[in-house]
Amino acid sequence: MNTQTKQVDVLIIGAGSAGIATAASLKKRNAGLSITLVDPSADHYYQPGWTMVGGGIFDAESTHRKTADLIPSGCQWLQDSVSTIDGSSSRVTLASGDTLGYSHLVVAPGLKLNWAGVEGLEQALGNNGVTSNYRYDLAPYTWELVQNFKGGKAIFTQPPMPIKCAGAPQKALYLSASEWLKQGKLDQADIHFYNSGPVLFGVADYVPALMEYIEKYNATLDFGQTLTKVDGESKTAWFKDSEGNESSSEFEFLHVCPPQTAPDFIKASDLSDD
Repeated sequence: MNTQTKQVDVLIIGAGSAGIATAASLKKRNAGLSITLVDPSADHYYQPGWTMVGGGIFDAESTHRKTADLIPSGCQWLQDSVSTIDGSSSRVTLASGDTLGYSHLVVAPGLKLNWAGVEGLEQALGNNGVTSNYRYDLAPYTWELVQNFKGGKAIFTQPPMPIKCAGAPQKALYLSASEWLKQGKLDQADIHFYNSGPVLFGVADYVPALMEYIEKYNATLDFGQTLTKVDGESKTAWFKDSEGNESSSEFEFLHVCPPQTAPDFIKASDLSDD
């Protein structure tokens, strides 16, 4: 295998919205910077838009672009994956075997969605009322379920931190409930927000305004509850509370925010801690 080493001023891991915005901002401030973005995906998705897809506001395709079309002028994109990061020597090794040296490193690969972290979830998604706005192909199914909802228990879940956008699991609830209110179905909906955390939102100043909507939609808050298992065919979800006690609940509608974790190459690097 032929490998090569290249030196750049700024190396950005990840060509999502964060990486691209950072590259554009830096290039605008200093046109002479050599900036390289590393990302294996030829497709770029504006993930915050998937919440809007699930709420019937956006079409899914409007959140999709080609990565090559979004790379800022004067920046380089390498369609490759990062294998290792060596912060002590300011070097990154790619899956291709090439190495990149950098003066400054921006780490923006996003979190890894751990769908397998909930027993049965992968098999259940996309059928029997089980959905998630955290996947491009499932956000339209969320909207389909919302429109066709006939009443019953509607569960929205939030796993332990860290997650992408701590507001997104709640947004799914608010947008769904808003539609049920418009359709005159809210009285038939038993809405529950199962949150692994102890509070509605980590920034206390936001809580009073959010509580107004929780009360408007007559939603029940279930704190300290972590989704552990889903059975789509029986429409049953299992939870474990903060003390380890288990419980189960049947549902008609289940929107899941999956557990999330750092990518493996970050876990194994000297950038990470416990």
